[in-house]
Amino acid sequence: MNKSFYITISFILSIAALLWFVYPPSKPPIKIGLMVSLTGSSPELGREIRDGAFMAVEEINREGGVRGRKLELIIKDNKENVEIAKINYLELIDEGVVAVIGPSTSTRARELLPLINEEKVLTISPTVSGNIFAKRDDYFIRLEPTNNEFGRSLGKYVKDKIKPKRVLLMVDERNPIYTADFAGSFIMQLNKSSSIFSIPIEKNISDFNALIEKALKYRPDFILMVTDIFNASIITQKIRTLNPKVKLAISPWARFYGFISFAGHFAEGVLSVGYYDESPKNENYMIFKAKFMQKFGYPPDSSVINSYNAVMLIKEAIMRGGESDKVRKNIINGTFRLPLGELKIDRYGDAEIKPFVVEIRKGMFERIEYESNI
Repeated sequence: MNKSFYITISFILSIAALLWFVYPPSKPPIKIGLMVSLTGSSPELGREIRDGAFMAVEEINREGGVRGRKLELIIKDNKENVEIAKINYLELIDEGVVAVIGPSTSTRARELLPLINEEKVLTISPTVSGNIFAKRDDYFIRLEPTNNEFGRSLGKYVKDKIKPKRVLLMVDERNPIYTADFAGSFIMQLNKSSSIFSIPIEKNISDFNALIEKALKYRPDFILMVTDIFNASIITQKIRTLNPKVKLAISPWARFYGFISFAGHFAEGVLSVGYYDESPKNENYMIFKAKFMQKFGYPPDSSVINSYNAVMLIKEAIMRGGESDKVRKNIINGTFRLPLGELKIDRYGDAEIKPFVVEIRKGMFERIEYESNI
């Protein structure tokens, strides 16, 4: 081969090296799965979880990603169906996700837990609060307090401050792991100080008038609705129209701004339980709220915040070294300073958060200053 050939090859290699230096090949993205119900019954919760996660992924990628790699959010809609949820979970694993965000309900989580632990892929739920998931050394991390903590906080306040004589619980049949936990923990705090009655909210309820008529026959002075936003808002409107003197409360399953939007002025004075300060006093939240509302058009609540934090936790775990099984190891028993504040995860993967009672005032969930001693 002549000299010109070697000069040409050398020139080509030099150009290739220069191009690689100036335009290095892109690194593959870090994939995060998200599996919630976006259609079917109660899709509002799933959509809020999706939006919170999307916000976090977008922010992280705008700042350069994680260790030079972009995040990719792979979204699956389980349609609130357990068989679809299992298929979705395995599909996400096949996609090579480092972690999964979801599911959104305690009943769905219980059905998926054996699969989660079998596959050993870290799964973080922003909203599951069933007592059966607490203090378990597994691959399931929760960012919400337990129903026991929620129910006790609300029950203690109602007993001490409301002092009702006749209490009615309206309990949704669709999510029994959640509803039984919360209702039971609430009732335990009343300690025979009130007469307690309970009626079910059927899975496919269509006649709300008959349900309300049945409820008011018990002559309650306090009603707790353990159901979702849609049912709670309709029940609230109808009860307030017929008997505005009844004190009302909703479980955290309905404690979202969508409830206030749907129930309108009838929502004023309704009690619930929260754990994240959404008042103007919380500067981090107000900054986040402004950005989120500009993008999605509604105020972020705990489901949005927890989903956002779930992505941030995954990012921090990777930054601390490693992916795959190391993501879980780097989160367990850790303290994280996230954009929305400090978050502590105990050795079982449970967030260390203390709930408090809130009341809807002027279209906002306001914390009630009350020392429950729980």
